[in-house]
Amino acid sequence: MMSKSTNATLPFLLLLTTAVALLAPIATHSQDRISPRHPSVAYLQEWGFMVGSGLPCKPTWGEEFGRSIIPVGDVNGDAIADFLIERKRCDSAFGVDGLTKGNELLLYYGVKGGLPATSSGQRIGISEVGSRTYFLSVGDYDADSYFDIVCGVEHYADTTGGNNWEYQTGRAIIFWGNAEGKYRLSDTTQLPCDAPIWIAPSRGLTIDANADGIDDIAIVGAGFGFGNGAIRNIASIYIYHGKSGSRLGHDGKAATADQRWWNPPEYNWVEWLDQDCDGVKDMVFHDKGSLVEKIHIAYGNPQTGWIDTNDIQSIDTWQANGRFILFQDVTGDAVKDLVMIGGDFTNGRIKVFAGKPGQRLIEQYGDGRDSADRANERFPLRPWAQIMLPNALHDGWFGAEHVLFDLGDMNNDGTSEVVAHTYPYIIIYTTGSTIDSLIDILYNIPDESWGTLRRLGDIDGTGDISYGATWQGRVHFLKAPPQDEIPTYGGNVRELPHPFEFRCQHTTDVEQQPSEIQQMELTQQQKLVPTTHTHHR
Repeated sequence: MMSKSTNATLPFLLLLTTAVALLAPIATHSQDRISPRHPSVAYLQEWGFMVGSGLPCKPTWGEEFGRSIIPVGDVNGDAIADFLIERKRCDSAFGVDGLTKGNELLLYYGVKGGLPATSSGQRIGISEVGSRTYFLSVGDYDADSYFDIVCGVEHYADTTGGNNWEYQTGRAIIFWGNAEGKYRLSDTTQLPCDAPIWIAPSRGLTIDANADGIDDIAIVGAGFGFGNGAIRNIASIYIYHGKSGSRLGHDGKAATADQRWWNPPEYNWVEWLDQDCDGVKDMVFHDKGSLVEKIHIAYGNPQTGWIDTNDIQSIDTWQANGRFILFQDVTGDAVKDLVMIGGDFTNGRIKVFAGKPGQRLIEQYGDGRDSADRANERFPLRPWAQIMLPNALHDGWFGAEHVLFDLGDMNNDGTSEVVAHTYPYIIIYTTGSTIDSLIDILYNIPDESWGTLRRLGDIDGTGDISYGATWQGRVHFLKAPPQDEIPTYGGNVRELPHPFEFRCQHTTDVEQQPSEIQQMELTQQQKLVPTTHTHHR
């Protein structure tokens, strides 16, 4: 970290200006033109890139290599992280209009001291090129210590159930891992729903639904399947329990769902995390409407370790103008904080609502603009901290896109950084007890059209974390700047909502007796088809 002596060299005028900007009432315009960059701003460092495989494309078409980049851990056991790259082919066309392209996943093993050759990618999916394969989840679902990958697969010529291209149908397929790190179509399991075929499953999660310490699969869909030429109502969420030494659909283990949730809250995407630090994971539903985001959390039961579908809290973020939300630990206590981006073009804000052990969603958020209430033992402020986005400090900057990226801890101080995008920059704010509105790390992406910003892990065996982003036809690989180059001056020290050295000590393993197993709600109440998640891939 930057030393105190380095921080002390900052001009007094700058410190005073920054303090005024951060401590004064929130401004509604940017006429003062305060530079949003820290004077010692550091930069992400690009160390390599990958380009497409050079498919013989049809006229006017190009290979879309790097549509998404997905970390999958160390699948081949060489202690180097591996990753998937999604690409859209350009050499063949399908569909009624002849304009539908094949979409596939390529698995790349991390390489010591460098990047893998593009040609080394292992294709994961069905044999037909006229198909779309996309990532759902990764985990060890048979507890054999090898990573298994679950994919959604759409075969463009699939007429199952009488489909005639009118509906987008698909399947959820497990590709089982092995000691070689090779994934074969001959070693797969198709996960069924309550119809001949899904209306394509949209999301997958690795969870431990029955608290037995073995990964389970949650497939999240639209609540619809297809059969006999018509749409069928099915559950919105299917959960398949993993079993040690036994594969679903193999070894006498039926590939049937162990749990179904017919009527969950509205959602665009779903997370699995412990929001209230009680040692049991909760299911978080992000309901991203056209303007503001709503959050619904179904809480895990500490006695059983299962999600209680009748114990749900919800918030509507319209009063705080919340457009996109992540749950991250930005205070260093291992409790999830609610981080929200919102505001308008000239008054953008990132707001942090600090988490505390035992504090659930409604108490954490309030109405989005509450003061502390120490008389009733409620602290901190709601929000606990605010970051003024660059356009609120200087009208020469564009407004920030309403999206946040979870890149984790980039300066090894035990807290996750806050990461946003305002054209043409990725902007990163270091966190802890001194969150401020000065950009600490910056990166220029010289393209209005780009996708993917992911933390990939140590993919080159150096011990350093890499990040992936795609623009201008290349997948770019980045690393954080050296720790001592990242500024740490915060201007305004905020009282933490807990003792300084406190950390949530709960684990997520809950002992459970077979008699405690409960079924999820089976009421067949259907909801409307949700919209798709809109943030970058």
